[in-house]
Amino acid sequence: MTFLDECMEFASDAWSAFEHHPWIDALFDNQLDEDRFEYWLAQDLPYLGQHITEVAYPKVPPGNPLVELEQEYSRRSDDGRVELKLLEKVGPFGSSRWAARPRRDAFLNFWVRTIHEGSFGDICAALYVCYSFDKTFGERYEKEKPTDLPGLQNEWLQQWVDPFYVKLRLATEQGLNEAGAHSTPYQQDTMKWLFLRGIQYQIGTFDAAWELSDPWPGESGPQSVMSNVPDGLSNSCLLYTSDAADE
Repeated sequence: MTFLDECMEFASDAWSAFEHHPWIDALFDNQLDEDRFEYWLAQDLPYLGQHITEVAYPKVPPGNPLVELEQEYSRRSDDGRVELKLLEKVGPFGSSRWAARPRRDAFLNFWVRTIHEGSFGDICAALYVCYSFDKTFGERYEKEKPTDLPGLQNEWLQQWVDPFYVKLRLATEQGLNEAGAHSTPYQQDTMKWLFLRGIQYQIGTFDAAWELSDPWPGESGPQSVMSNVPDGLSNSCLLYTSDAADE
């Protein structure tokens, strides 16, 4: 049994709930409302725009290809991911960290803390649910071959068949298994909890999209994820870029 197998066993209930989330099952059954589909994709934009995993590069051990794969992942996040097509609707604010609703923001903060504080094994455990979309979506797409899906839904699913995402998952699995094999029981338990929490946070993002609701405390009325820059703020105030940080 690999350490990944142990993590899967520890988080089996959550993993099953993730794989068969109503949002995901409805997508494959061609029953997912466009509003729910666009909600999740729009909320993925703040993650794609932050490049948070770059901080982890120094922690990647020799022999693991994750740095090169992460650099390619970042490039795709800037100009290749299907989610980016929604920027025409949400505007540039959609890629800002401030566009994230509470459950997406919590997921992002979980990753940031793990990447800054954790070991490479911790990082692999926390990111695994995100870096296994080639299995959750790609393999299921090839197996079930859903037909007559709306154009963007079909295109989003097809991107996970790309062999690049298989390589990304395998590098993450390699890192997790090697870390597990050379860790103390305490360190192994920490990775298992991070593995579980990553799945649970991911489920939360799909819950929000399914419910079409994820309000911040104190907000008045429903808030659309497709909205643009809030009144009283400019793009320059909201979009974090290296140029803005240097000003």
